[in-house]
Amino acid sequence: MEHTYYRIGEVSRATGISKDTLHFYDRIGLLVPDHVDPDNQYRYYSLRNLWQLDIITVCRKLDIPLETVRRILALRDNDAITALLMEYRQEAVRLSRYYQQVADDIVWYGQENERIAASRKEDAGVRLITREEQLVIAGKPGAGQAYHANLQQAAREELRRAPSIRRKYGYVLDREALRGGRVVKQREYLKLDGQGYAHTAPQDLYRLPAGEYAVTTLRIQNERADLSPLLDWLAGHHRTADAVFAEELGLQLFPYLDDYSCELYVHLEPCAEKNV
Repeated sequence: MEHTYYRIGEVSRATGISKDTLHFYDRIGLLVPDHVDPDNQYRYYSLRNLWQLDIITVCRKLDIPLETVRRILALRDNDAITALLMEYRQEAVRLSRYYQQVADDIVWYGQENERIAASRKEDAGVRLITREEQLVIAGKPGAGQAYHANLQQAAREELRRAPSIRRKYGYVLDREALRGGRVVKQREYLKLDGQGYAHTAPQDLYRLPAGEYAVTTLRIQNERADLSPLLDWLAGHHRTADAVFAEELGLQLFPYLDDYSCELYVHLEPCAEKNV
C-alpha cells in the first residue's frame, strides 16, 4: 500500500502551525514524524501524524497541558478521552472562577484609586453615622512601626488563604495626640472582604465597637493632619470621643508612608460634655 508523506514545511503551510512548534513537538516526543528517508534521513509526516496534529490542536485550544495531551493521544478511546476531558473541565471551571476574581479585584483596585484621587479634591466635612460592631484582625500594640510587623504576623495565615486582594488597613489612634494634629498609631488592624477569619487565632481578633461615629476624610502627611474641622465639630455638637480609628482609603501598592488618605472614625460617647 502506497503511503503519502509530507515534509515539515508542507505541514506548516497546510496547518498554520510553525515549523518551530512542530520541531518542539518532535523534540519532546509528542508528535514524531512516522517516516525517515533511509537515504537522506529527512523526516516526513504521515496522514496518521496529521490526525494526531488535529487532536493536539483541539486540545491546545482547550488550554489542556501537554502532558494531558500526551495521555489523550495514547488512549485512542473516545469514552476514555471524554472522561479525561470532564476531569479537566472541573479544573477549567476552577480557573475561570479564579480569573474572574482576578478581573473583579483589578476593577476594585481601580475604583479605590479613584476614591483616593477624589478625596484630595473634595472637602469631606464631618458626618454622623451609626455602625454595627465589626470584627477585624489586629496586631499587638507596638512602639514605632512595630505595630505593622505585629499585624502581618497575626494575619499571615488569613492573607495566605484569602481568595481576593480586597482588604482595608486601619489603625487605633492615640486620642490625645489628635489635639496637636499628630496621627499616632497604637495598633494596626485589617479587614478582609467577606472573610470569617477561620484561620486567625482568637487572641488576634479585635472588635470595633458599635455606635455613633463622627467621620471625616484626612490627608495625612508625615503623620500630621489638619484636624481642626473635626475638633470644631465635636466642640460645636458637645460630643466626646472615647476611641478613634483611621482606615486607609483604597489599597496602594506603591510606597506611600509619608502621604496617604484615611477616613477617620471617631467613636462617640452617648452623653458627652468634654471634647477630644
